[in-house]
Amino acid sequence: MNAVFGLIETLQAVDTTGVAPMTHAADLTLRLRPDQVTEPDQRAAAQRSAPAVAEGLYLVPRVIE
Repeated sequence: MNAVFGLIETLQAVDTTGVAPMTHAADLTLRLRPDQVTEPDQRAAAQRSAPAVAEGLYLVPRVIE
């Protein structure tokens, strides 16, 4: 455990002034896509096999009293 704390102290001693934060170690560009629905709503089909449904929600037995 002392070795871990020593490593943390070493990392905290590094001067990071002027260093921009990174989201990834490699210089990546995220590909963005439009936010649009690409699949049909299948909730009704999925809920047909459920034992209990009300107002679009699955009903489950109460487990905490």
